[in-house]
Amino acid sequence: MLKFLFVSMFLIMCGWGETGLVLSSLAVMFLFINPIYMSISGFFLELDWISWNLILLSVWVILLSIFSSMKIYFFNKLNKLYLCVMIFLFLFLVLTFLVSDFMLFYMMFEACLIPILLIILGWGYQPERSQAGVYMFFYTLFGSLPLFFIIIYMNKYIGSSYMFFDKNYIFNSVLIFFFMITGFLVKFPMYSVHLWLLKAHVEAPVAGSMILAGVLLKLGGYGLIRFSFFFFDESMLLIKEFILVFSLWGGLFLSLACLRFMDMKLLIAASSVVHMSSCICGIFILTDWGIKGCLLMMVAHGLCSSGLFCLANIVYERTNSRSMNLNKGLLNILPVFSMWWFLLIVCNMAGPPSLNLVSEIMLLISIINWNKFSIVILFFLGFFSAAYSLYLYSLSQHGVFVKNKSKFSGGLVFEYFVLFLHWVPLNILILMSALMLCLNGFVI
Repeated sequence: MLKFLFVSMFLIMCGWGETGLVLSSLAVMFLFINPIYMSISGFFLELDWISWNLILLSVWVILLSIFSSMKIYFFNKLNKLYLCVMIFLFLFLVLTFLVSDFMLFYMMFEACLIPILLIILGWGYQPERSQAGVYMFFYTLFGSLPLFFIIIYMNKYIGSSYMFFDKNYIFNSVLIFFFMITGFLVKFPMYSVHLWLLKAHVEAPVAGSMILAGVLLKLGGYGLIRFSFFFFDESMLLIKEFILVFSLWGGLFLSLACLRFMDMKLLIAASSVVHMSSCICGIFILTDWGIKGCLLMMVAHGLCSSGLFCLANIVYERTNSRSMNLNKGLLNILPVFSMWWFLLIVCNMAGPPSLNLVSEIMLLISIINWNKFSIVILFFLGFFSAAYSLYLYSLSQHGVFVKNKSKFSGGLVFEYFVLFLHWVPLNILILMSALMLCLNGFVI
């Protein structure tokens, strides 16, 4: 794995074309690594099935976000600095998923915040981006600061901060457990600590939104999976069930709120929180299908939401507005993009044959197996998720377009290419889900 990191470090000295070529090559090389018997160890580095999936997702989303930022490449004088920030973010993400030491994991986990903060503050659209940056910085910093002290305490108590140590050392303090998971729940984010995500998405450029939804949210899920061996203690049962119930109801309330949003990016960002609420439940239930379903959902959501943010940016570049009150009748103006809206929204509402369908089925089975009465909440959650997805499509594609049609330009080749590279893996990876169902014991 060090050779991949070594090659990636030299991307800082490359241009946009060379960076895209190298990242594409890295993605292809990762695809040819055999993931079935994967257990690659190195100096403070370990690669298993979970890391392999999320690193491949990181390479793919970073590559597509660079392709989507061609407007910065052509019209912004700081395009070289922008590319350097993206490469540093890529390195921090890969190291977060690779390191096998909790302290190094925490350092990389927090280091990912710096490049995305620079992207929002430096290349955001509105003056309110400074407020969004402050929200994101303080929410994530204060949420994960207790985790730093717990890792230090763990190092003193156990004598090591190695991720894969003897699982017999389990803390039975509810307070330690709560502070340990708070940083991951904020990063996921869980309902009630999700305000920073909505503000960051609205003010971020297209690459910032794609990386936030595609990869950075998965840091919280990855951390919860790595720390999940602490959840087995029976003294944590009450707080685990509280988080499960709160996440389900929070996802339901936010799916209802999505029906009131008129901002495209705000609606897509809120739908990310709704999807992540079921992922939180899958992890805290601690079943094999729940955690595997959560991992599949993170990969599927990373591709689907990234593609939707790319589409929202394509519309914004042509109309200078994200409001669905103004962006009506796009089916008559941009019919090809309307097809892509339909394909990605169907994936967002877990339509076949997307990977979202398999992941949601696995999560539904695990949640219903945990509590039979949860089927009522899950029914309304699925109903309103489909409702706001159809609401987004019908309100934006139908109706009368209110802006001047003469200012419109058609789609560019690289825009179709980026959307194609979002949708095709999302529907082909359903074949890999059968392989994941055959894998046992790869998580804990």
